[in-house]
Amino acid sequence: MAVGRSETQPKSVTWKELATHNTKDDCWVAVDGKVYNVTSWLPKHPGGDDLVLMSAGRDITNLFESYHPLSDLPCQVLKKFYVCDIADNELPRFVNKSPFYQTLSQRIKAHFKARNIDPQHDWRIYLRHLSVFVLFLGAFYFAHFFTSNTLLSCLFAIVFGASEAIFGMHVLHDACHAAVSHKPFVWRYLGACYEQFIGASFYAWMHQHVIGHHVYTNVRNADPDLGEGEVDFRRVSAYQPKHWFYRFQHIYAPLMYCLLVFKYRIQDAGSYTHKMNGRIRVGPTPLFWLLSYVSSKGLFLLARLVLPYFLSANSFAKIILYMVISEIVHGYYLALIFQVSHVADDLDFHITTLEDQSSEPAPINEDWAMLQVKTTQDYAHNAGLTSYFTGALNYQVVHHLFPTVSQTFYPEIAPIVLQTCKEYNVPYKVLPDFTSAVLSHLSYLKKMGDPNALFLEMPSNAVNGEWSTHPTTPAANKDKKAQPTTTTQQRKSVKSA
Repeated sequence: MAVGRSETQPKSVTWKELATHNTKDDCWVAVDGKVYNVTSWLPKHPGGDDLVLMSAGRDITNLFESYHPLSDLPCQVLKKFYVCDIADNELPRFVNKSPFYQTLSQRIKAHFKARNIDPQHDWRIYLRHLSVFVLFLGAFYFAHFFTSNTLLSCLFAIVFGASEAIFGMHVLHDACHAAVSHKPFVWRYLGACYEQFIGASFYAWMHQHVIGHHVYTNVRNADPDLGEGEVDFRRVSAYQPKHWFYRFQHIYAPLMYCLLVFKYRIQDAGSYTHKMNGRIRVGPTPLFWLLSYVSSKGLFLLARLVLPYFLSANSFAKIILYMVISEIVHGYYLALIFQVSHVADDLDFHITTLEDQSSEPAPINEDWAMLQVKTTQDYAHNAGLTSYFTGALNYQVVHHLFPTVSQTFYPEIAPIVLQTCKEYNVPYKVLPDFTSAVLSHLSYLKKMGDPNALFLEMPSNAVNGEWSTHPTTPAANKDKKAQPTTTTQQRKSVKSA
C-alpha cells in the first residue's frame, strides 16, 4: 500500500477538495490525474518546502515534469505517496502526450553527463549576479545622491530603471526557477533580496509566473501575463471581440507598457488579500514571505523617498521626478522583454472559460512541451550582450522547456532543442536580433487590431473533449458574445488576419 493512502481515503477527489490540502501539515498535489499526499516528504524534499507549498492543493503535472526533466528519481519517490485519483480539473489540462519532451530531456541529460556538468550550478552565474548587484547599487547611488544637476540625475534615473529590470531578470528570475545552486536557502535569499531592493512581491511573482504563466503559456484566462475577460486594453487573440480603439493598439499599447511596474506594485497585494493572482489561487502565505513583503514596501519608500530627501541636495519634487523616470524605464524594459517572446507573429494562442466553475474546463488538445515551443520565440542567439541585458531570455523557448537549467547553459543546449524540434516537426521560431523581435510584436498588435482582422467564435458545446473553431466574417459576429470553453487559435489563422 502507498505511504500516503489509507483504507478510509476516497477513490477520487474533486479539485475543490484537493485545494483544501494546501498547508505544511496537510500537503497534497495532483500529477497526471493522480493525487499524492506529500506531507511527510516535505522535510526531506531536496528543493526545500517553499516550492512544494506554493504548489500544494493543485494539479502540478506540468510543473513537476518541467522541474524534474533530467531525473527519473522524483517520479519513483512520488509513487509512494499515492492517495487517490483526481475527478475533475480547475484549469485546462493538456491531453496529448508526445515523446518529444522525453526524447529532448534525454538528449539534454546526456549532454550534461558527457561534459560532467551540473545544469544548476555554474560559476559564471555567480559573476553575473555579482555584476547585477553592483550595477543596481551603483546606479541607485548615482541617481539619488551623486549630483543635484537635474539633467544628469534624469540620465542616471534612466540607467537606474534599466538596472532594476536587469536585476529582476537575473536575480528574481533565476531564484523563482531554482536555476542557481541546489540550495533552497539561496533561492529564498535571492528572492528576498529582490523584494527588499525592488519593493515588489517575490511570493506573488511565483504564483503569477511559475504556477500560472509557465504552465498555461498564451492560454488566455489562465496565463496571468495574457490578461482575461472580453475587453482588455489590447486584443491579442482572435477570440476577443473587436473594438474601434484596437486599431491603434500597436501605437498606444507599447506606450502603456511603462505602467507595468506601477500596476504590479499595487496588484501584488491581491495575492495576500484576495488570495488570487489572475486565475491562479494563492495558498496560505508563510510568515517569512509575509514579513518580507511588508518590510519591502517600507524599505522601498525609505530608499526612494525618505533617504534622498534628507541625504541629497535634491528637492522633494525632483526626487519624485527621478523615481517616476526610473519606474517608467523599469516597466517598459521588463514589458518589452516579456511581450516580444510570446505576443508576436506566427505564435499560437489558446483560450479557456473565464468564471464558470459549474463544469471543468475543456482540455487543450496539445502536448504541453510542444505548446511551449509554439507559443514562444527566441532571438539573437549567440549574442552575449543581449543575453546579459535580457537575463538570457533571448533563449525563451529553451527556458520554458528547462526552467531549472542555469541561463549560462542556454546557448549550448539550444542547438539540441532546435534539432529535436525539426525531427518532431515542431516550429521553433528564432529571429536574428531584438529589433526583429520588437517589430514582430508590433506587427502582431497591428494585425490583431485591424477592423478586418479574423474573429473566431468559440464553440458552446463539446463532444468527447474535442473542440472546433468557427472562423466567421466580422459583420456576422459584430454583436455576438463568445461562449465559455477551451479552443485553439491556429497559426494559419493568425497569418490570415
